[in-house]
Amino acid sequence: MLYQLEYETAFHPGSAIATKIIEFRSQYRHCHITVPDLEHPVAALFVEGEFYSFFKAVKDTQKAIDIATKMHKSGDKTVITKTPKGYVIWVREPEGYSALLS
Repeated sequence: MLYQLEYETAFHPGSAIATKIIEFRSQYRHCHITVPDLEHPVAALFVEGEFYSFFKAVKDTQKAIDIATKMHKSGDKTVITKTPKGYVIWVREPEGYSALLS
């Protein structure tokens, strides 16, 4: 499921961002990745050829969307996974690679 999220800024009123809210485990693969600025591997997802590291878990859909919107404004790409307890926000790691390869 792809959500178009609207936000207002002084520079880009009515701009839209896109984030995926993934509802099914078949749409991603859990893994651990290594990223250049961290010493230890981190929990991650592999989605459509890209790695996303764990960022934050929240209970409310709107809170997850608000966080993803703020991250997008900072230049980060996100995906959100739905879990039995709420939602998890994951942030794209363009320089991340599988911890199994390190």
